[in-house]
Amino acid sequence: MQLYNSIRFVAGGLSDQLNDYLHLLGITSSRQTAIRALTFLSTCAARDLRNAMTPMAGVPVGPSICIDNLDMEQRVHAHSIGHRTMMFHGSWGYIHHPHPSLLESLDLSKLSLKSYYESLQKVSSLIIQPSMFLPTADEDLHFEAVLKSQIARVMRHYIAEPSTRDESIQIHPPSIDPIDCSPPNIKMLKLMDASDNSAEGIGQVIESIISQSGLTAEEFCLRLQVMDGDLGTIQNFNSLRALRTPSAHPEHNLHNISFQLGASHTLWNIAQNILTAHFGDPTKTNDLGAWHYLHALGIPSDKAVPKKDFDQMINNMEKIHEASIFHCLRVIMGTTRDQVAETPGKIETCKWNQIIEACYDRFFSPEARRSTSKEASPKLFALLHRLHDFSTVIEANRAMKAGDIGRLVNIWKIWCIMSQALTGLPIHPPQPSDLSEWPTKPLCGKGLLS
Repeated sequence: MQLYNSIRFVAGGLSDQLNDYLHLLGITSSRQTAIRALTFLSTCAARDLRNAMTPMAGVPVGPSICIDNLDMEQRVHAHSIGHRTMMFHGSWGYIHHPHPSLLESLDLSKLSLKSYYESLQKVSSLIIQPSMFLPTADEDLHFEAVLKSQIARVMRHYIAEPSTRDESIQIHPPSIDPIDCSPPNIKMLKLMDASDNSAEGIGQVIESIISQSGLTAEEFCLRLQVMDGDLGTIQNFNSLRALRTPSAHPEHNLHNISFQLGASHTLWNIAQNILTAHFGDPTKTNDLGAWHYLHALGIPSDKAVPKKDFDQMINNMEKIHEASIFHCLRVIMGTTRDQVAETPGKIETCKWNQIIEACYDRFFSPEARRSTSKEASPKLFALLHRLHDFSTVIEANRAMKAGDIGRLVNIWKIWCIMSQALTGLPIHPPQPSDLSEWPTKPLCGKGLLS
């Protein structure tokens, strides 16, 4: 217990003086013992990482690598010579081995580097059809079920519960393609003193990853390597690869690396743009943007769109969305002037379902948006479009938490169209990667190559 506490206190930044006092009380070990334990653990972690990166027989693709930038500040309150506040700009990451059951369900011959190159060659002759971006009839029906489930969730949590839950509209949409919920096999990379915010920096990060893998540069480039990163990392990597092209040496041109925008980064970029588009102007009291809902909930408008806090931004959007649905349900029920009950009541299941269906038809259906004129009713027009846009963000977040790749890909297809009208997304819009006509597919689904 003492050693466990001492290691955690080192990671938490506990001072030596306080650690010595806790050591005197018998709560922790000494700082020297903690450092030795961490040194031994780092040696074991480095060995496990090299073993995990060793090529496996019959598996032509390496484990996926996820990297991101990291900024740490060492603040000094009393400045003096040699003691000043310093900022560390580096990178961190981990490797993720696909679950064996997923690999068994794939055609591994299509995951080879040769198949990857052949797939990329087809892109130049690929004929883009509008049907590639349009949802199918089944996907439209599923999205309708998604919207009704969001309405049902608000109805059940804040207004009333159905008398019989089994016969009511469910608060969870139907699953499409859930992944295995087994704990992931993740190995952490050593913290790298190289930032990925430039082409030179991303090159240093790649070299550090190769060095930690225990492979030579030639061995690392002999198989397909999938990597995840944010938008800036992908841009810098593409710049680095463009500078090294053409080159006949695989370890120089880095053509075996396939960078993909991570699902969380995609959600972050799209959600931030959607929230900004519907936020409005807080300096104008007659502006009825989304900031009004946050103001009514006691959330300052200047903190509604945090740049660094992904969870807070998604939570704010969910609060706005559910507050809007709550108002729509009260309009349908004719109880807008009634006092809100502290606890949900009970309603007959048939009537409960009818209220949700009526709310969907009036505020969420495509017919409702088409029949509403922006000039005749700008307030209702903005509400209907905000309900639709926010519903996609909420569904993407819940689909990721549920581990349902099919639901997430359906939202990505919707975002492919929506992203054309959103500002701040110059490149890398969400890819409709489940289309069989397209050459690439994400490894988190049923394969990297179609």
